[in-house]
Amino acid sequence: MDPETRRPAPEIAIVGGGVSGLSTALQIMDRARPAGLEPRITIFEADREIGGNLRTLREDGYQLEWGPNGFLDNEPATLRLVDRLGLRDRLQRSEDAARHRFLLVKGKLRELPATPPAFVRSRMMSWRAKLRIACEIMIPRRRDLGRAADDPGTDETVYDFGVRRLGRDFAETMLDPMVKGIFGGDARDLSLAAAFPRMVELEQQYGSLFKALISISKEKKTAADAGPSGVLHSFDGGMAVLPESLARTLDRDPRVAIRAGTGVRRIEAADGPRRWRVVDAGGEALEYDAVVNCAPAHAAANQLRDPVLRELLSQIPYVPMAVVTLAMRREAVDHDLDGFGMLIPTFENRDLLGVLWTSSIFTGRAPDGRVLMRCMAGGPTHPGILEGDDDALLDMTLGEIRPLFGIHGRPEHSWVIRHPRAIAQYVPGHPARLKRIDAALAAHPGLHLTGSSYKGISVNYCVKEAEITADRVIDDLKAADVSADHPNTARSGR
Repeated sequence: MDPETRRPAPEIAIVGGGVSGLSTALQIMDRARPAGLEPRITIFEADREIGGNLRTLREDGYQLEWGPNGFLDNEPATLRLVDRLGLRDRLQRSEDAARHRFLLVKGKLRELPATPPAFVRSRMMSWRAKLRIACEIMIPRRRDLGRAADDPGTDETVYDFGVRRLGRDFAETMLDPMVKGIFGGDARDLSLAAAFPRMVELEQQYGSLFKALISISKEKKTAADAGPSGVLHSFDGGMAVLPESLARTLDRDPRVAIRAGTGVRRIEAADGPRRWRVVDAGGEALEYDAVVNCAPAHAAANQLRDPVLRELLSQIPYVPMAVVTLAMRREAVDHDLDGFGMLIPTFENRDLLGVLWTSSIFTGRAPDGRVLMRCMAGGPTHPGILEGDDDALLDMTLGEIRPLFGIHGRPEHSWVIRHPRAIAQYVPGHPARLKRIDAALAAHPGLHLTGSSYKGISVNYCVKEAEITADRVIDDLKAADVSADHPNTARSGR
């Protein structure tokens, strides 16, 4: 489009400087010019450090994560972003040892079998339980599965799905700890349709998980390109490399202002159609043509004025979590730590949810002769985990893993990270709640919600949703044909 025919510059506010907010900002800027738009974006981040939970602590030769440990390389949107930022050569593939994963069953570490023959030989489950799993192919599909958004009464929990298709022993021994490892939550209180929609799709399409696996395996063997492998990756400098690179790229654009250390107090409709007023924590009010709220749902609920949205967002629960990371001398740990780590089923009645053997998953996470272990505690079964001080959390952690890994003495270094609201929980009724949220948003053109509170908690989901949200914002602005008369003459935070 000829520059003289471009629309005037719209003003966009993005609330939240985590991976969702930063990615959405970049995607909007990349899509704007071909659409004949030259937007100006202000990113509000309450913390002085950008990145949200994607932070990497680097201290005394150790490298540990504040939040997510990595991402799978099976999401094209994330790989597109990596290439857009020029980070392909900084990608770090997890070590082969990370393919070995363990469960704590009856007080003993048992390796998860990687193949059907290995599963048959394993002592993790009884022969009766194994035979029940083998019967999965004969279990009829639920005809009403997939209707959770329209009929909350059909919203099956992850645990109930596991029991129905694979048996109670499988649900309690293998499914329960897997859900803990992803959501930090309870499989008995998570919506299958919201947390694992792919499982719903597989049962609908194939009628059986085993039939689905067989069909998908055949399709991959006959396909010319089976796609990405789904291997865990990070970056050579940790997960913080992603938001750091996003922020540098955005900061080079004079049309973008990142206001770190500036929270948002209120978001409300302003005078005129499709106009929004954002009041920051200091009381300064600026007006925008579009607002993308990437804050966690509980924070967004406090910022928005619409009573329906406030109520719906405040109903999304979160679980508390404490992350205790231990640095030990290699000779002070008897276990070879040759693997990804261990997860703990609820029936083991432990305070810990699991332990990642960080220095075995990615190289460069600990100095030579040292090992790094990341221990997670809390979740819905231990809601008071954060009540103790750091020493109490450290002692609890050592007390649980010392006999399991053969640990001698105290760690050389330890870090305790507290997450009062660690991960959003997609409880039963979540799909119907999202439908009501979408209906409420339809009455507020120019207001958008995205982030891990809604349809996916992973880095991959947040990056994928950033592309979708950016397209919606661009379409919204083109439809609005925004005016160039903006009162935001002063753009602070550069």
